[in-house]
Amino acid sequence: MPADHPHPHPQHADQPAGRGADSPLEPQRVVQWAQERGEVGGVMTSHRQMTEVLRAAGHDVSYVDTGSLARAVRAVPSLLRGRALHVLHITRLWRAAQLAPVLAVLPGAKALVLHSGSTEGQLAAMRPAQRAVVLRALHVFDELWVVNAAIRDLLPEALGARTTVVTPFDPRAVASRGSGTRDPHALALATNSGLAHYNAQAGVEAVRQVRSEWPDATLHLLAYGHEGAELARLRSEVAGLDWVELDFDVPAEKVNAILARSGVLLRPTSWDGDSVIVREALAMGARVVASDASPRPRGVELAGIDAAEIAEAVLRGGRPSDGAGLVDTTLAEAATHALGSARSSAGRSRR
Repeated sequence: MPADHPHPHPQHADQPAGRGADSPLEPQRVVQWAQERGEVGGVMTSHRQMTEVLRAAGHDVSYVDTGSLARAVRAVPSLLRGRALHVLHITRLWRAAQLAPVLAVLPGAKALVLHSGSTEGQLAAMRPAQRAVVLRALHVFDELWVVNAAIRDLLPEALGARTTVVTPFDPRAVASRGSGTRDPHALALATNSGLAHYNAQAGVEAVRQVRSEWPDATLHLLAYGHEGAELARLRSEVAGLDWVELDFDVPAEKVNAILARSGVLLRPTSWDGDSVIVREALAMGARVVASDASPRPRGVELAGIDAAEIAEAVLRGGRPSDGAGLVDTTLAEAATHALGSARSSAGRSRR
């Protein structure tokens, strides 16, 4: 997606001081550590947007595929020959702890991006000893970038001091601003593999209720991830509904096109960090009706997870989100600041 839509971002308390993403900086090396095989969804969109913006600024950005620990380990010898900013994108804390020793041996700064709003639940589910090991492993990273303030507040003080709240969405990498005809009664909902915490069934039922007043209302389910039992169940439940369309693993361009013509995006998730698709939909001019279980950007209309509450918000308007807990500091801006800090530190060490 071409980075041809630069948007200035207001300064926030969580935004790194110093160089902005648009300030001149000598080209440097960035290595993105992320799952590259078979991954679709917000995390992939996020790190690809970050890559696009950094490459446009002249930086050398490459990838290490973390889809398997063995593949990641095999990449290490080629990365020992020079310094880089290593950025690990992750949703599971235990996976970050597994990869931390691998990154520890590499020259250069390391940043960890915690994408998932499930961080609190992950920590709560760990035994005390396991939680201590995981949190200790996170000290390998010079910086932690988290997608809402609630995640930062969960971390011990020593880690919180190196933590910055960011948004995983970069508007400069959005290809479309909603061109074409929008249908206000067309609704969309994204679900990772039909997993329970996305509450796709509640979205389907909500649209069923909406159709009592909007008989032409439709729902486009955007599924991604893997074809498991949950997705098979969702497919079965909507198979006989001529007002529901379900697509699986559609490319980003098609997702953009669907959002551009949809009137409302539903996001009834049980938790969220800072959803890329929510930000995309808002940027393209769609309404977003989302659960109030997580921080939401300004402009989102809040409802509960109950289908009747969702339907009521769609038809009458939901409670407006004040954006608390989220920022507009992008990953590319955080990386640019880290690159500037690393270059300054290297210069001081040579003097």
